[in-house]
Parts: sequence; structure tokens; C-alpha cells
Amino acid sequence: MSCMVRTLLAGLIAACCFAANGDLRLIEAIKVRDGQAVNKLLAASVDVNSAQPDGATPLAWAVYLDQVDVVDRLLKAGANVNATDEYGETPLTLACLTGNGKIVQTLLARGANAHAARWNGETALMIASRSGNVEAVKALLERGAEVNAVETHKNQTALMWAAAERHSDVVDLLIEHKADVKAASKGGFTALMFAAQKGDARSVDALIAAGGDANQVLPGGMTVLQMAVANGKLEAADALLKHGAQVNTGDKGGNTALHMAAQAGNVALVKKLLESGADPNLRNAKASGGSGFFRPVGEQTPLMLAARNNHESAMRALVAAGADPKLKAQDGSTLLMAAAGSGHVEVVKYAYELAPDILALTDRKSTVMHASVFGSMQTSTQPEICKVIQFLADKGADLDGMDASGRTPIAVADILPIDKAVDLLTKLIHAQGKEPKIPSKR
Repeated sequence: MSCMVRTLLAGLIAACCFAANGDLRLIEAIKVRDGQAVNKLLAASVDVNSAQPDGATPLAWAVYLDQVDVVDRLLKAGANVNATDEYGETPLTLACLTGNGKIVQTLLARGANAHAARWNGETALMIASRSGNVEAVKALLERGAEVNAVETHKNQTALMWAAAERHSDVVDLLIEHKADVKAASKGGFTALMFAAQKGDARSVDALIAAGGDANQVLPGGMTVLQMAVANGKLEAADALLKHGAQVNTGDKGGNTALHMAAQAGNVALVKKLLESGADPNLRNAKASGGSGFFRPVGEQTPLMLAARNNHESAMRALVAAGADPKLKAQDGSTLLMAAAGSGHVEVVKYAYELAPDILALTDRKSTVMHASVFGSMQTSTQPEICKVIQFLADKGADLDGMDASGRTPIAVADILPIDKAVDLLTKLIHAQGKEPKIPSKR
């Protein structure tokens, strides 16, 4: 490389350090954590407020990178503690983001605006509450930060942000400073709903003690207990139940917390709900829409949902608590049909042991063999489905029954397709000396 080229490149590099907004050498030194360069630049009286094109200052970068000593030096050198970039970010909001309580306290002591907020209304207090640094939150509150300020995007508060991140110490502190525990976001979520969703039992206790509603219902019909159960949060659910949450309340689909726990196969939650008075025989709501095989199944019990989703342990817990295996769903489908639809033979065997109604028909004339080939491909494998078919066949199931739409199990399996099921059913029918009513089109 020629001497002239090197000289030109050196000039270009130097020029890059002087943007339209000013000298960026101090920012670059902070970014690479070059303390000696920072000291030399400050000694040379470089402009400590020279910002990037987006408005980010040396102080903002030092705060963001947790460089406590550099923050002190910049402030002593006259850095603007309330400088704002184009997103509304200030050194204080950045300190709250990183959760550095010491820097937050330093900035506030130097005159940082405790009410600082981003463009969307997210306040320094909200940001600190989400980060979870108690000292930062305390310092902001002592400087007059508005505890119940609401951001503009989802109408959430600092208390909601703390609860959503399981920061129970921060939740306690905000409650002490009169945070509104009943405030709700645009989606209807209170801080209690967030705490239940994330499984923060301690915050659940604190929020209810401060006036939160253990039976809050979202606009969509989900209760706070169901929120905890749907997210598998046993301790939060237990806390809610101890505070009087109604265990048998259903959502708009009629699903109770027990339906949800059974469907998920969460045995610990199933047992906890049953111990708390959950009714194992409550059906969910009637379903509408669809046709034939594609009709949603309504009026299912928790036991049916556990069977349909291959949760034998949950089934056993429900039966031990009095679940009736002979109850049928809205379309007349049985527990055995629900189990067959899981595509897993062990749960089918248990369902048969409970209620061996092998020749039952739905209101559309579907059989247990129809159930074994429809709906199981998403939760099982072809070899496992064939085990189910063989077990049902050995128990005398109708191999070739025709439903109200004129479809046999082979016809259904052919459409899906489940080739191994088609082959097995055909073989079993031939073994009876018969021909399939609707032979495979393969």
C-alpha cells in the first residue's frame, strides 16, 4: 500500500470520528471500554455531550455498558444527565433497563428526571420494575416517580411489569407506594393475572392481600385460576385456591380449570383441583359448526379430555375422585372413542377396562374404529395406531361399519392417508371371510 493511500485512509478514518453531530471519539472509546482513551479525551476537554446521529451521548453509552466510573467522570465533566435520543431514551431509562441501581441513584442525585419516559410512555419506573432492581425502583419512587403511570401501547403499569417478570420484592415495594392492584391493561390483564400466568405465588398472595380479585375474569372468559392452570403453575394455583378462587367456574367454552389440567396431563394440578372441590364430571359447553368428522366435540368431561390426549395418569386420578367413565359427549361419543382417538394403545386399554362399550355409535353412526383412525395422526405413529386397531378388533369392534356419511374406517384411513391402518383393517376383514365395503383406492 502506497504512502499516499495510507494517508488518505487515515484521513477517512479520522473523519468518521466526526459526524454531523460532532466528535464521536469519546463514544468510540467508551464502546471499546478503553479507559485510558476516555481519560485523555476528557483531559483534552472534548465535548462530553457530542452525540451520534440518533442522539445517543457518551453518557448514554457509559450507562448502557455499566461503566460506573466513566459515568461519574462524564457527569463531573458536565455531561447532560437528561439528554434524550430520538427514541426518547435517556441515561436514566438505560440505567433502569440494565438494572444498575447504583447508576440510577447517581443519575437521580445529579438531577435526572425521575418522570423520564420513552416515546411510547414507558417510564423509568416501569423499566426498572421489569428489570427487578429494588434499589433502582426505590430511588425512583423517593424522587416522585408516578407509580400508576400507564404506557400507551397496552396500558400497562409498573406493577404489571414487575409481576410479569416474577419480581415479588418489587411488587411488594410498589404496593407499599399505593400501586393500583386493580388496574387492567387493554387486554384486561391485571398484575394478578400476570403473576398467575408466570407462577409467582408470593406476588399472588401480596396482590390479593392488597385488594386483587382471586376470581377475576378476562374479557375472553378465562379466570385467573384458569390462567395459572393453563400455564402449569401449581404454586400460583394453590395460592389462588387458598384465597377463594372458584374452582368450578368455566370459561366461554365451558372449560373449567380441571378440564385444562386434565387435557394437559398435569397430574399434580388435577389432584390439587380435585382436593379443592373440582367436579370431575362437569361437561364443557356444547359445540357448534363443522360437519361429519370435522365437527368439534362438545360436552366433554375432564376424563374424556385426558383420554383423548393420552394422559393415563390424569385419568386414574380423575377416576379415583369419582369421574364417571360412562358419561358421553354431545355427539354420543364415549370415553373409549376418546381414548382411541389418541392413537395410543395403553390409554385405550385403560378406557376399555373402565367402560367396555365396544359397539357404541355416535349420533353420526361413527364407531370406535372410526375414532381410532381419525384424529390420531397428529399425536401418534402408524405402528401405534395399528396397535390400537388390533386391540379393538380383538375386543370385537366393528371393523367395517359405515357412518352417516357413508364412510368406513378404511375409507377414512385411505383419505388421510394412514396406509398401515388400511392394510391392517383390510387384512382383518379378509380374516372374517369378507370383503371391505369400500376397498382402498390405492
